[in-house]
Amino acid sequence: MSPEHSPATIAQVGAHGFGRVHLERITRLEAMGRVRLVAIADPAGAPDGVRVPMYDDLGELLQRHRPDIVSIATPIGLHEPMARAAMSAGAHVMLEKPPVASLAEFWALLRHQKETGRSVQVGFQSLGSLALGRIRDLLAAGTLGELRAIHARGTWLRDRAYYQRSAWAGRRVVDGRRIADGVVTNPLAHAVATALAIAGVRHIDEITRITTELYRAHDIQADDTSFVRVDLDGAPAVCAALTLCAPDQTPPTVTLVGSRGSAEFFYTSDELTLRVGGHETRETFGRTDLLENLVDHLEHGTALLVPLADTVGFTAVLEATQDRRDPVAVDPASVRWVGDELAAHPVIEAIRDWIDRALADGNGFAAAGAPWTSPDAIATWTPRRPLAALDLDGRVVAEYADGSDIIPASSPRPYLHPIRTLAGVTVSDTHPADHDWHCGLSFTMQDVNRVNFWGGRTYVRGQGYTWLGDQGRIEHVRFDETAPGRLVEELRWTGPLVPPIGDPIPPVEVRETRDLSWRALSPTAWILEADLRLESVSPDTVHLGGPGTNGREDAGYGGFQLRLRPSDGVRIWSPLGEGADAVFGRHAPWVAWAGSFSGHEATLVMAMPDDTSATDRWFVRHGEWDGIGSALAWRDPVALPLRRRYRLIVADGRLDTSAFLPWLAAS
Repeated sequence: MSPEHSPATIAQVGAHGFGRVHLERITRLEAMGRVRLVAIADPAGAPDGVRVPMYDDLGELLQRHRPDIVSIATPIGLHEPMARAAMSAGAHVMLEKPPVASLAEFWALLRHQKETGRSVQVGFQSLGSLALGRIRDLLAAGTLGELRAIHARGTWLRDRAYYQRSAWAGRRVVDGRRIADGVVTNPLAHAVATALAIAGVRHIDEITRITTELYRAHDIQADDTSFVRVDLDGAPAVCAALTLCAPDQTPPTVTLVGSRGSAEFFYTSDELTLRVGGHETRETFGRTDLLENLVDHLEHGTALLVPLADTVGFTAVLEATQDRRDPVAVDPASVRWVGDELAAHPVIEAIRDWIDRALADGNGFAAAGAPWTSPDAIATWTPRRPLAALDLDGRVVAEYADGSDIIPASSPRPYLHPIRTLAGVTVSDTHPADHDWHCGLSFTMQDVNRVNFWGGRTYVRGQGYTWLGDQGRIEHVRFDETAPGRLVEELRWTGPLVPPIGDPIPPVEVRETRDLSWRALSPTAWILEADLRLESVSPDTVHLGGPGTNGREDAGYGGFQLRLRPSDGVRIWSPLGEGADAVFGRHAPWVAWAGSFSGHEATLVMAMPDDTSATDRWFVRHGEWDGIGSALAWRDPVALPLRRRYRLIVADGRLDTSAFLPWLAAS
């Protein structure tokens, strides 16, 4: 900060659109002598009446200025790299909501904040309302009785012009970078953030699951009508029903429903309506400007009202809306367009009634019986605690989770998900309804001295798949090396987790060294290389097996396993020919998979080096579910110690064999 009694210097990034609001707040604080605007970065130039140095980008600005605060109001996909650059230059950050475009970016930015010792305030302005203190007092006093639900309700409208105001409006991805501009994450994001703040959500482990139901009436990528349910550990669920397709715009609210009464918070006007015992009272509150709060924090140590860390709940909701299939188009028969050309806006039939019913039921539009709904619009997301993010030039191509989101019956273990192409297309799946224990990309076996590290039922000779209570756990111990493009990790396989059903199972412990490296192959493709070494800790002799070694024919799966997101127009091929059947249960150096993932073409190639492909086989599924994996114990158990190496190419577009063979040869 500047010397005492001198105003904090501030630079604004993004001076048009919502950046004008930031400039208005800066102007107010300048008049109070609290801040001094020293520069603006915006490729569109300076707004009228502003007389400070202008730059095309933040990098150029930071070469010439060292502001105390950088205020960021840019497209969502630029928030994380710009906030990171500002903190690296020594600045504190006022960051427009939503803070970032993914949970991986959130963790990365939070780590960077802690490393630099800077402060980040997130621009959820509704959380500056003094009404929140009153609401917390009501809850603490038990005025509402037992809290049963928290509902966020928003009925706004947006016309076609709204989605033509910028290249990123209404988009989920632009130029390979996630944008996440939807009704839940941008226009009515305050409704969700405010509800979560009232619920007291400040840690991701307080969230058990998030259910999203996303629709669009506009011709956009993103959602404009959505229901979100956030289930919490030991607390009532937070539900949000939001639309930009209402007949007119009404004030959004967050309502607390208790056993004795309710409190309805109109967060845009800071009004609170309390209904208890047949009586209704209304109060209006003031609001603390979040930029002023940041300045107070820097000058006097005042607590931040919306620190970055406290927005993890909202960021988890954002991730849940993006880590899934695209929103479903509302049946045009249920949509009425009002107005002409760019001023036209859609109105979904009886949308306000359906919002009320969805919230009353707490399970969404489809469960309430809305005629324009589809089961394809519904998805469930569970939090994953990150170990690391696989980054290539600022793009997170995969996230490495510690497996704490996996229930004991599904054998907890670290895994990679989501795995993305360089253009941001997610190709992996996790916790699918058909096999909860299928989690992204992981290395695991069903039978390790009778302990099941795969998850689910165990194949028993003569009985078939049987619940034995024999599940184990693979735990991250530590990273022995972390470097750009490389992780070397020690893991511990132990089990069983609980006393098994039936005959006792002696405990087993295996030490694994996992060496992961990744790099770009071209502007549209990258490669992951995995070098895995397993050795027995206890007992001395440990064997790896699975269904194939226990009597099931043609099911010797176990090893390096990738569960794929459903795709269309699938082509599977290998040196042995076309189709999954051509390579299933056979030896081959590689298997390729091309398809359309939520409308985006991608190609994956999983490969083994010659010394592995001569012994291990392939387990490939398409149809009932989609996946590729090695099978290192097809019929006979394999003894430890063991080393296996694998490669995975992830590419945008449909590649042919000649395109990727040179990459495999060079690896």
